[in-house]
Amino acid sequence: MKYLITVGLFIISLLFISWNSAQPKGPKGKKTYDRLCSGCHGADAKGIPDFSPALARSKIILGADNKLIRVLLKGSAELKNIPGRTNKNEMPPQANLKDRRIANLLTFIRSNFGNKAPAITPDAVKSERNKL
Repeated sequence: MKYLITVGLFIISLLFISWNSAQPKGPKGKKTYDRLCSGCHGADAKGIPDFSPALARSKIILGADNKLIRVLLKGSAELKNIPGRTNKNEMPPQANLKDRRIANLLTFIRSNFGNKAPAITPDAVKSERNKL
């Protein structure tokens, strides 16, 4: 009887492990967005008026790669001279993130929320980081 219970538990464990690893992981960068960005920019990336800007269809998100990368690395300090900027919240720099993670995050944002812009590469992030 003990043998059957042990074998049964072993089979259940194998089924659980194979089921768990077969689950889709989601697009690269989504977990990072959910964890670091959605609290201020919203799950839908529409932002919060007078607090944080929308990332959906944003000129900065859809614009030049290097400027967007600098915004993530330096935070709001990169945006302080943009006319008409009224957001009260300051975005903290995210320079502690690895280049690949930044590239995945920015690529996720640039290809979701109504945005259609080219991917960001880890090499582009590394290049901008080296310029700072």
